[in-house]
Amino acid sequence: MKRALALRPSPALVIACIALFISLGGVSYGLATGFIDSREIRNETIRTQDVRNNDLRAIDIRNSTIRSRDVALDTLTGADIKESKLGQVPSAADATSLGGAPASSYLRREASVFLPLLPATDWDTVTPDTPPGYLVDPFGFVHLHGVLRRVTGTSELALNLPAQARPDRIKRVLVYGENAGGGVSAAGLVIKPNGEVTVKAASDAAENLISLEGVTFRVDD
Repeated sequence: MKRALALRPSPALVIACIALFISLGGVSYGLATGFIDSREIRNETIRTQDVRNNDLRAIDIRNSTIRSRDVALDTLTGADIKESKLGQVPSAADATSLGGAPASSYLRREASVFLPLLPATDWDTVTPDTPPGYLVDPFGFVHLHGVLRRVTGTSELALNLPAQARPDRIKRVLVYGENAGGGVSAAGLVIKPNGEVTVKAASDAAENLISLEGVTFRVDD
C-alpha cells in the first residue's frame, strides 16, 4: 500500500503537467487554425524580414504614433500632404513694419551710378540742371538723364555714347524740349548704333533746352 502511494504523482507535478499540456495545446491549436495572436509571439522578436512587403496598412498602425524620425529625410512631397487640412500660418506680429522699418526699406537698391556724357561740339550743359549721363543696368537697359542745350552752330549731334551703351539698331525717342523763352515743344532723339545721339527739334534756334530724363532702351536690341 505504501509502495502504491509512493508511485502516485505529487499535486505539484500534476499541475505542472496540466499547464504544459494546455500550453502545447494552445500552440497546436494556433498552428492548426492558422491563427496566432500576440500571446504566442515573444516580445521584440518580429523583424522586417518576417513581414511581407506592402502588406502593412494604415489600419495596422495606431493613430498619432508615426513621428518625424520614422520618415526618411526629403521623401514627403506635395502629393503626400492634403493642403486643405493645413492650418493657417499665425499672423506675424511685425508684418507691416519689419524691425521698425517699412517693407520698402528692404528692397534692394541699384548701387550703380550714372556716368557722365560730354556734350558734342555746339552743345553744352545747363546750370543748375543735372548734366547728361548714362547708366547700363544689370538687365542690359541703358538709362539716360540730365539736360543739355545747343549754344552755337546748327549741328544736331548732341552726344556720343560709349560702346557699352549703344543699341544694335537705330532708336527714336520723343523727349521734352524747351525754347529760350520758356515755351515747351516736343523734340526727338535719334540714337544710332555708332553711339551718335542727334536731336530733331521743331526749332533749330540756339539755347533750346533738351531733357534726357526717362530715355531708356535696351542694348543689343
